[in-house]
Amino acid sequence: MRKFLFILTSIMMFTSCSLCGVDGTTEGVFIKKPLFFGKGGVEMDALTEGSEWKVFSTDFVTYTKVPVKYTEVFDDVFCNDNTPMDLSAHLTLQLVEGKSPILHSNYGFNWYDNVVKETFRKTVRNFISTYGMYTLTSDREVYDAIEIDIAEKLNTYFAKIGEDKEFPIRIVNVVVDKAKPNNSVMEELNKTATMAQAKLTEIKQQEVEDERKITERKRGLADKEYRLTMGMTSA
Repeated sequence: MRKFLFILTSIMMFTSCSLCGVDGTTEGVFIKKPLFFGKGGVEMDALTEGSEWKVFSTDFVTYTKVPVKYTEVFDDVFCNDNTPMDLSAHLTLQLVEGKSPILHSNYGFNWYDNVVKETFRKTVRNFISTYGMYTLTSDREVYDAIEIDIAEKLNTYFAKIGEDKEFPIRIVNVVVDKAKPNNSVMEELNKTATMAQAKLTEIKQQEVEDERKITERKRGLADKEYRLTMGMTSA
């Protein structure tokens, strides 16, 4: 009987186990969930290479340890002259190697959505709102300053939340694409540009006509002076 139970237990343990592995770009976290006894929770030693067996009651999640780019799209962000602008911003972040269990325990698997996304979006909107439309659409150098300021703000924010619970994420890069007015504003700008061009064309045509009249008048005066000099009559 004991032999049978031993064999049955061995079979259950073997069939309920699975092999978990990571590659060079990821590391893994084990989350223990014992059914009857034992301590559960996040295993604080990350699986950084190779593979390891786990029982069916233990969850396994992987985290990317190479830099990852997160893109946020903005529609109708108002600049300081109240023009609605469209743009995209890109935040590249990287996990501190070996710290995935801490990140998972403190902020969860969806840590970007939980603690970074809205702060990043708010920071981008705040900086865009300090510049005018023509600056944002024509001056690429202003984006260098914006990107530096956003990185500094986010670093300060990361340090602040890290005082309460460690946040093992570092900023690799911030890129903000050049903003452009939304479609309705672009239509109005195109209409304005068309009208301005038409006005310039009209002015240019008038200048040409005036120049033609002046030339003809000068030619007429020259003909008259020549006729008088030569003693000719009108006929």
